[in-house]
Amino acid sequence: MNFKKIYGLILGVIVAGLTSCSSDLNNEEKAPVSPNETAKRALSISTGDAKTRSEVNIDAGNKWVTGDKFMAYNRTFTGPSSESRFGLLTASSTGTRTTLDGVIACKDNDELGIFYPGSYVTGFDQGKMSVNMTASYINGNKGQDGSKENLKYFDYSYGKGTVTVNGASASGSVDMKKLYSVLELDFTAGGVKLTNIKKLVLSNVYTEAVYNIPNNELENYETGAIEVNSPVELKKVYVAILPKSHFSPTFEVYTADNKAYRFTVNDPNFNLVAAKVYPITVAVKEFTPNPPYIEIGDVKWGKYNLQYTPNSKTVGWKDGYHLAKNPWDYFYTQSSPMTQQQSVRDVDDNSKFDHFRWGDISYAYDYSYNSPDVVQHYDGSTGSILKKNNNGYGDLPYYASNGNWRLPTKKDYEDLMSHTAQYIGYYSDGTNDILGVLFVPNPTDRSEIGYTVTKDGKTNRVSNSKAVVNNLYKPGWADNYKAANSKLIKFTKEDLDKGIFFPAAGWYYPDSKKLQNPGRQGTYWTADAVNSTQAVSFTFTFDAQQATFTSSVGLVSFNPHKHTMYSIRPIYIGQ
Repeated sequence: MNFKKIYGLILGVIVAGLTSCSSDLNNEEKAPVSPNETAKRALSISTGDAKTRSEVNIDAGNKWVTGDKFMAYNRTFTGPSSESRFGLLTASSTGTRTTLDGVIACKDNDELGIFYPGSYVTGFDQGKMSVNMTASYINGNKGQDGSKENLKYFDYSYGKGTVTVNGASASGSVDMKKLYSVLELDFTAGGVKLTNIKKLVLSNVYTEAVYNIPNNELENYETGAIEVNSPVELKKVYVAILPKSHFSPTFEVYTADNKAYRFTVNDPNFNLVAAKVYPITVAVKEFTPNPPYIEIGDVKWGKYNLQYTPNSKTVGWKDGYHLAKNPWDYFYTQSSPMTQQQSVRDVDDNSKFDHFRWGDISYAYDYSYNSPDVVQHYDGSTGSILKKNNNGYGDLPYYASNGNWRLPTKKDYEDLMSHTAQYIGYYSDGTNDILGVLFVPNPTDRSEIGYTVTKDGKTNRVSNSKAVVNNLYKPGWADNYKAANSKLIKFTKEDLDKGIFFPAAGWYYPDSKKLQNPGRQGTYWTADAVNSTQAVSFTFTFDAQQATFTSSVGLVSFNPHKHTMYSIRPIYIGQ
């Protein structure tokens, strides 16, 4: 991303004169109040040129608008608790100059903090003002629309001034400054400027904060995404945004021709400063919104397991084959994965299923256990079957997806573990609890990458090796895994969206119509063989009797027979 030269201040700084502060009377005899005593005073603030006010224009002059509300807060208040140290001021006219009128308790030399836009918030400290960049309360809680005109609804400004009381009047000045910056954004794709932008999502930015008037600072920052939606097609997008050091957002652009583009700042060496306009040209690349994969390193890991449903049709797949609907889905889910030592379910011949023999293509969907030809129909290769499709044997997801997906290799799994944090826990879909492992490439705590993580924090290094985590929960076959003292993390849907979740979907023996350990053991094929009858798998187990979690890949001591039916988590290689 090329940052052009920053030009100008956002609307500059104004000077507002504090004039005509007539005294109020605070007793029945209506005796005048000393200028050194705190009392309610009718405060009239005469403003200077509207360099920062509510009609925001970054190219020309700005103006005040009748009815604009400002919060004034007396920072050096020493009066009784019955007096109010804050007051709401209102612009009395429209123009480059105006007068702000209101009432506030003050005395000579008191320092006032002033904030725009001002309002009373019942039940909250009036000295703390919300600064929200996603919704404007002065515009019906509407969001940003990318136009210059819309900036006025996010024109958060602050200032301070000292009151000089002289009999029935007071005078002073206030400097108003901006809390935000403005991004003036152009987007190009393949060197061509985008001129039909309808939506922009700017993520990993500050979306909200609180301006503490007494302390004159922003606090309680929240990080998230600002969504800009325009009713018309835009060539340039204007966004009001809070300053941030090491600015590293992701830009997602959506155009009127239903295309989507993205760019992420990976080198956060730029600092946004308040009260500046930043013209930025962003070179974006087209992408697929909400793709069925997450890119980790150079590998596009699928979010869902491979499944087969008889008589189903899915675009891009051979008849019957498809990806699971949700990351946690697998057929014949157990409602409570720890109810017995081996939780099993009956499976009918040729039923929907999502466990497959290694290297089987022509009989992959046939779960008959009476036919030796089917039971023993696996690939006898002693090397890799990656992208293989030969005489009914080979890489099943590659065949079933018409070359758009493939089996992972042992190295793929090793790289996955070394480039992610692996969170151990379970997800509840409302009916069933699904135990599993969540691989997150960008955890909040980057030191967790390469480690298994429980509620107690990171534990064992797992990249390229076996990991054993003990004492996860009280041993037993009941629901101890979700007890208060369990170390397992209860995942939310938002948690799962941050990475790829592998459900513990069990496995299927060829000599019995039983699904073994669904809910507490995950077994996934790789494309790599050990010999003619064994292949490498990625596995993890929740041991209820010993309250132990194990994770392994490519261990010589656990290379299953190829006729055992395991899950497949494919990798995307399409365009």
